[in-house]
Amino acid sequence: MLGAGVFVVFGPATSYAGSLLPIAVLIAAAIAYLNAMSISQLARTVTRSGGAYAYARHYISNPVGFIAGAAFLVGKLGSTAAIALTFATFLTPGSEVITAIAALVTMTTLNIFGITRTALGSKILALITIGFLAVVILAASLTPAAAVEPLTPEPLGLLSAAALIFFAFAGYARVATLGSEVANSAVAIPKAIRISLGIVVLIYLALAIVLPMQLGRGLSGDLTAIAELTTLVLPGIDGNVVWIFAASASLGSLLALLAGLGRTASTMAEDGELPKSLVRRNSYGVPWLAESIIALIGMLLVLTNSVEFVVSLSSFCVLIYYAIANWAAYRQPRADANRPKWLNVLGLIACLALAFSVPVSAILVGSIGMAALFVLRLALAKLGTSR
Repeated sequence: MLGAGVFVVFGPATSYAGSLLPIAVLIAAAIAYLNAMSISQLARTVTRSGGAYAYARHYISNPVGFIAGAAFLVGKLGSTAAIALTFATFLTPGSEVITAIAALVTMTTLNIFGITRTALGSKILALITIGFLAVVILAASLTPAAAVEPLTPEPLGLLSAAALIFFAFAGYARVATLGSEVANSAVAIPKAIRISLGIVVLIYLALAIVLPMQLGRGLSGDLTAIAELTTLVLPGIDGNVVWIFAASASLGSLLALLAGLGRTASTMAEDGELPKSLVRRNSYGVPWLAESIIALIGMLLVLTNSVEFVVSLSSFCVLIYYAIANWAAYRQPRADANRPKWLNVLGLIACLALAFSVPVSAILVGSIGMAALFVLRLALAKLGTSR
């Protein structure tokens, strides 16, 4: 969760929510929790990889499962562009597109050669990010509030802000898919989700309070707000050093995300839902063609040079993905479900409400992307029938 999102979403989200930014964080966190627990419930009985794609195929239908997979692919393609642009925004302001493309090429190459982020690497990156943010939050809390023009509340933009902040929670349900590898998973997985979400919610809430307190209206739309806050509350430290922390968090997230995307596309190809060529793996066991195509599409999205757009695109599609996950959890037999069904319905409705609160441009592009994949699926099915 503590990847690129925390460094860039608060400025754009503030332009929608104003002084209600902490409430937007709580809304995003509540929906993330509902989704994570539904995924945890599903992962207990469906151990196949693929997340909501596999769950929907099992409990609803193959076409709905495909829509979940398509939503995941399009949404996470938006995430790859957002993370690459975040990295570039901090590292080379003014030359974001070139640097973002270079980051995608580098991380894809590492993945293709079987170099992925290890569990130890994940722990180190998380500790570095938590430590840095904790120091900044503490310093901001002890620094008298700056004499800045305060933000005004924007109730009508609350859901839009929550949708953007939802991007910064991406990764919260990944632990839920490890059910087959965890001892006493029925107890351990929900506990792990609660602990990890709790830590991140506290950090995000603290930032949602100290950022407006120190930056005021200057926070609205600011993509480098964390850097500006650092300069303000830690005078001895140049805000430019923030790029080190943003870069480590971004590149770690990007490496894992590209690997996950490639494997999801490969799994869908094995099921005949995408072209069989995407199954091809090299000597390292990596679906190299799938990852290469994903990187190329990510580069096309980078050309928009708009972090807010690609974050909105990601949030829209990923929220559709989780809406389907909640639907699949609702369809589970009561013998397999360990939660009241009304929580699944609440999660489904909340996901859809948040998804359709993002800018129209993101909704259109996301819908077109998912529709294009569905048309490809129909074409493959027709080709298979004619053979």
